[in-house]
Amino acid sequence: MSLNQIRQKTIAKSLEFSGTALHTGEKVNLRCLPAGADTGIIFRRVDLENKPEIKAEPYNVVSTRRCTSIGLKEDARVTVHTIEHFMAALWGSDIDNILVEIDNAETPVADGSALTYMELIKEAGIKELPEERFIKRIEEPIWAKKADMYLVILPYEGFKVTYTLVYDHPVIGTQFFEYEENNDFFLKEIAPARTFGFEREVKALHRRGLALGGSLDNAVLIGDDKTVNPLRFENEFVRHKILDIIGDMFLNGYIYGHIIAVKSGHQLHVELAKKISDSIIKR
Repeated sequence: MSLNQIRQKTIAKSLEFSGTALHTGEKVNLRCLPAGADTGIIFRRVDLENKPEIKAEPYNVVSTRRCTSIGLKEDARVTVHTIEHFMAALWGSDIDNILVEIDNAETPVADGSALTYMELIKEAGIKELPEERFIKRIEEPIWAKKADMYLVILPYEGFKVTYTLVYDHPVIGTQFFEYEENNDFFLKEIAPARTFGFEREVKALHRRGLALGGSLDNAVLIGDDKTVNPLRFENEFVRHKILDIIGDMFLNGYIYGHIIAVKSGHQLHVELAKKISDSIIKR
């Protein structure tokens, strides 16, 4: 992806994907359709009456519990959970506008990364639209903080994410990684990084109705002193955290800024995304 491209884009033809939802464990069918300029990213719940639509934007986020969920505040049934990996794939594929038809309340997890979706988008092709893309520029520092978790975005001519991950666990420990917007690098070094969880937490998550669709095919499972399944990168955990940030920040579309994160998660990501949205509206 290149933020220097000035034209909006959509997919050239429709694409379909079926899979298991990470948290509910249910089968989900997803169909993506080309969309016109200035449409943005729209999720349409085709399994519900009147096929209600939700636009992926910060103030439509209804939950950040273990994932990012959007919905209609006037109707609690109309939600789509775990959109962050799909959103990151759209960002990495340079897509501004798309209509996503989905027949359940959560996206398919695929392999737990953004790679599958990027491959599907590449196969569908990308269509350039005549209208220009509006890239939102950060003009002054904006931040969000909770306890020892921090997230700040600084003015920057381009897009950059610097992340420090700190876990009191021997398998993760402290990891640092930095990503600066680059098409090939995102596809090869960020998109394949998978979500992860701890073996000791699985039963508790299941009791809460979470991670019911998790498996060694779509997540890295962390034991007491090693991962149960092999890593794709030595520092796959921090790379996936950067993937999550990119997916959550794409709720605002394309932006120029340098994001610096320490131990942040979806709650802080969305809080910052809302503050960025507010700053753009006020300009």
